[in-house]
Amino acid sequence: MPEFAYNIRQYYPQQRQELLQVIAQIETYPNAAERVLTKANLIMLHCDQVDPHTAMIVKQELLALDGDALVSPHVYLGQSTQPTNVLAWANERSWRTLCGKFQAIPLPALQALAQQIGALLLHNQARGSLKLGATQWDWGRKTLVMGIVNVTPDSFSNDGLFEAGTSQIQQQALEFAAAGADILDIGGESTRPGASSVSIEQEIARVVPAIQAIRQVCQLPISIDSYKAEVVAAALEAGANVVNDIWGLRQADGSWNMALAQLVAQAQVPIILMHNRVSTVEQFAHGTNYAASEYGDIIGEVCAELRQSIELALQAGIANDLIVLDPGIGFGKSPEQNLQILRQLRTIASLGYPLLVGTSRKSMIGITLNRPVEQRLWGTAATVAYAIQAGADIVRVHDVAAMVDVCRMTDALIRHEG
Repeated sequence: MPEFAYNIRQYYPQQRQELLQVIAQIETYPNAAERVLTKANLIMLHCDQVDPHTAMIVKQELLALDGDALVSPHVYLGQSTQPTNVLAWANERSWRTLCGKFQAIPLPALQALAQQIGALLLHNQARGSLKLGATQWDWGRKTLVMGIVNVTPDSFSNDGLFEAGTSQIQQQALEFAAAGADILDIGGESTRPGASSVSIEQEIARVVPAIQAIRQVCQLPISIDSYKAEVVAAALEAGANVVNDIWGLRQADGSWNMALAQLVAQAQVPIILMHNRVSTVEQFAHGTNYAASEYGDIIGEVCAELRQSIELALQAGIANDLIVLDPGIGFGKSPEQNLQILRQLRTIASLGYPLLVGTSRKSMIGITLNRPVEQRLWGTAATVAYAIQAGADIVRVHDVAAMVDVCRMTDALIRHEG
């Protein structure tokens, strides 16, 4: 071999466990890992609508810390007093130094930036956990699988158990549990575009017997897929443990769902806040209906609207560690918009909350692959594997046994502890 064959290769700091192993092989000092990771991990942050003065301070301070920031040319040329979006980057150590400096400056804009950046950095280190009775979920340790149990007559995936007897519902729950599901999601109203609305009484009559039947044979946590406070109250009384709200504490008219927020806060149960928008049903070229809304910056708007839902939840008294987010794949978004959200899912995960992703059998898969709903297993598998590596903590699926295998294999690749 040549005398100086250094075998140079690149390591990617995002693979934290891999990098920790390399550090341990070379240097054994207790603080080696933290020292290396904070200098090696380049973090890029996007900030919306920053006033020009603050934007220029951020840029100047980052330049002094070997980072940088992009701002509107009109701002750094002094030609505008309008806010600018800022795209900034630095390593973790520099960001922490910047936060410390901004916190000491008596300017509210800089202190707010420091608080929000600090919260994001904290999320990148400690994920926390959620305890549901005897069950504890340690976020980041493994991907949780949510099995879908529809008790509707008009599910888009044709798997509704509306006419099934108690024994068939119990059988599905037991099969999901045996296959490795971590939670069951019970829904009594179809959310597909164009589905008929269901009265509160009808929905309760569907979900409560199903929950009671499952509770007789299975102790897996149960989430109730409903945004109606009366339905949720009845479901929790019947044995449900989690609330899955497809409107993120909003109502169809855009107003806030205070009744549900207060109910969840009083019950002290976890809530999944999904991003959704009122939208119009559009007709795709080959005849598939989907619902789409107009977006400018879809990722920025999804993040902003999820933050609004979080703020309401916290104001209502829901504990911060009981909140889970869902970007709402297939809800108020076109197929391409859904794919865009998946591609940038890590940005949504950076909000600092556990993330649920539901792509199972969705129309974006059918349109991309030209497959009917019953032939979307492999497309679903691809999206599930991608979502996990991009930050998903829970995946909501119809085909539990197959997707448990996908999750365990993907976990072995990206979540291993070395």
